[in-house]
Amino acid sequence: MRFILLVLTFVAGMVTTTVEGFAAEQCPSAAQCRETPPEGKLIHKANSAGNRIWTSPCGPNTFPSSDDQICLEIAACPQAGAFGKFLKAVSGQCKQKHFNGYFGLDGLTFGILDWTSSNIPGVLKAHEARSPSEYQRLFGTLPTKNGCVDTAWVCKANREAAFMCDSALRESFTSALATSDFRKAEMDYALKQYEERLKRYEALGLKTEYGNTAMAVLANNLKRTNACKPSVWKAACSKKPTEREVVDCMLQKYIDGTCRGSVRGSRERVKVIKALFEGESESTIIYPKISEVEQCVTNWSR
Repeated sequence: MRFILLVLTFVAGMVTTTVEGFAAEQCPSAAQCRETPPEGKLIHKANSAGNRIWTSPCGPNTFPSSDDQICLEIAACPQAGAFGKFLKAVSGQCKQKHFNGYFGLDGLTFGILDWTSSNIPGVLKAHEARSPSEYQRLFGTLPTKNGCVDTAWVCKANREAAFMCDSALRESFTSALATSDFRKAEMDYALKQYEERLKRYEALGLKTEYGNTAMAVLANNLKRTNACKPSVWKAACSKKPTEREVVDCMLQKYIDGTCRGSVRGSRERVKVIKALFEGESESTIIYPKISEVEQCVTNWSR
């Protein structure tokens, strides 16, 4: 796998990458600590569909559906290649997830891939690489360990609902989400996760953009059951005559296993993936450079 002029070293459990002139450390993920009182302050109750979910007591716990213009520009940009298709699919056609999204589901959900608190160390490291001065102004007081935001602090903060309820912390995040550099850092981190997903499923042996992009999209919040393993789908569908038919069969297995948590949600995810490839030629760029994706957007601060 090529990752944008990628150089890898391993330091203290972290992967350090040199990406087009700046260092971006892959910081360790934090545990997604969620507890109700008295151990924590989060709420764990059933939603309108009857599913128990974790939310912040401070809210908001949803973000309105609307077009995200930055996402749409990347999705429509030939320079972004297959990453643009991935971003459009995983964000519900750029309507359900947003570069400025910030709400209290799971204690904290933010950004264009609906990251949770567990991703804070990685996203903030990408922000620091983009703008050290802005990072210091907004997040410089956060405790760190080995050059990354301390995962133990992240765990405690999420358990105590601090990301939505602590006014200073909330102000730092909402201010950051409105800036060009933080949004570019989100793009950096999303591109890294996209390529990691391609690498994760390369053993499936899929050769087409349709197959590989579909797997990268389905990896988002994929249930950890045997019925939701891409390798199981591939084995069951391997006798189909073309890869397109193999992938279509795998997508149906995803629906059958309710691998997005519900039949409706699973069907919607598959519908979006198929719509992206109807009548469109395959992208020639599978691994776009960060600089190429950045140039797709006319105004990062809109």
